[in-house]
Amino acid sequence: MPAPPKVESRARLWNNTRPKKPGDVAMNALLKLFARLCVFRSGPEDMPYIPPLLALMLAGWLALQMLAASLQAGLTLGQMVGVQLISLGVLAGATTGVLAFKQLLGRWVQTMMALLGVDILLTLVALPLLLIGHAVGGTPPFVDGLYLIVVSWQLAIQSFIFHRAFAVGPLLGLALAFGLLILTFMVVSGVMPETMQAG
Repeated sequence: MPAPPKVESRARLWNNTRPKKPGDVAMNALLKLFARLCVFRSGPEDMPYIPPLLALMLAGWLALQMLAASLQAGLTLGQMVGVQLISLGVLAGATTGVLAFKQLLGRWVQTMMALLGVDILLTLVALPLLLIGHAVGGTPPFVDGLYLIVVSWQLAIQSFIFHRAFAVGPLLGLALAFGLLILTFMVVSGVMPETMQAG
């Protein structure tokens, strides 16, 4: 009786053994990869293992956050950027901690690239909503509703990334995403209480 064909586990799809250069990946291909991730068609294991590209993405993310912060009222530019940096710090710290605990630190670059890429893409989606609020001098209710959908979608994608990267169940990934959201609010309220009062 012939032996059954071997099924390659998803864990072996993570390609982090041969670092590449940023120029090895076309920008349109990268954006398409992030778009597929946003609709759950790709996972963090599909991200290219390119540490220098992650640094470039971090710089782009910071510039985009500064642009988005300049379009929002109620807080100064420094406060808005500070909140985003705290949020990223909590996310990166928790991701590092869980991957280290599960002895999966080799997935760190691709996991952070997936998380940053999704944040960048959804921030670009939210920019028109921020521009509308900035133009009318306030935030119309329908814009608040659309922005809430974007934030909820990002939370769902984060839980999907955690599910794949941490090798945990989907429900645990969702619980981790919600837990990090609550933890971020707690850290921000403790470090920058004036931002919570303004909100």
